[in-house]
Amino acid sequence: MRVLFCSFIFLFTVLTGTAGNGLDRNPDVIKLESKYSLDLITDSFDGGDYAQRWAYWTTPDSADSVAFREFMVVFANEWNKYPVAWIKVNNLQKIAFVKNLTVSGQQRFAMPDPYDETLYYDIEYLIYGSEYVSEMIHHEFWHMIEEQNFGTMYFKSTVWCSFNRAGFRYGNGGSDAYTDGKYVDGEHTKLGFVTNYAMYGEEEDRGEVYCWFFTKRTWNLLNAWIIEDRILKNKFDWMLDFMETRVPEMDRAFFEKMNSQD
Repeated sequence: MRVLFCSFIFLFTVLTGTAGNGLDRNPDVIKLESKYSLDLITDSFDGGDYAQRWAYWTTPDSADSVAFREFMVVFANEWNKYPVAWIKVNNLQKIAFVKNLTVSGQQRFAMPDPYDETLYYDIEYLIYGSEYVSEMIHHEFWHMIEEQNFGTMYFKSTVWCSFNRAGFRYGNGGSDAYTDGKYVDGEHTKLGFVTNYAMYGEEEDRGEVYCWFFTKRTWNLLNAWIIEDRILKNKFDWMLDFMETRVPEMDRAFFEKMNSQD
């Protein structure tokens, strides 16, 4: 009877999935956790107070293993571009991979929670293409970086704003792009801005400039535009100096090499 009871417990554990969804066994998850000393969360978790207040998400299950594997190929390719020192100096601790992510009721690819040092990414967004996902992986990390270095995700910099033309005013934040009915995708339609989205907020402007350093297409465009766009050149120089000051290896040569291999 004792043997039968133990066998039943083992079978119950397997059938009810108490061992989790198994996504933590993904090779890219294991390698990234080891390399960067990060906690990559693939299963159910509560999240911090900020996330609980503003966000909603569901947990991927074993049926999402193919989608998760495909997402992790893109994610690992982008994340491995970072020096270990860059992650350490910005104090990121956790990355949560979720589904059906909403922030304040708006569907989102990602959400930074700088108070719990956690980044959330929705694995289902590959339907919008790997190029979009690749860029936004970095953009969303910028918001964590901004809070870590300036104490807020909405830092107001007189230096940064001085780069813009006199009289320019940013919008009311990136969330308005989802709701104002006026947003149109576009790249470098206005001097000083890599995208139309960058004009929605000072923090979004920096996030867009930052993420454009990390993919070959955007890096090449950025470097072509700053030849004649003095405003954008100033923002480029500010961002490069910001990174290099904190992690010296992240100089122009670092990005040239990275984007020649991408």
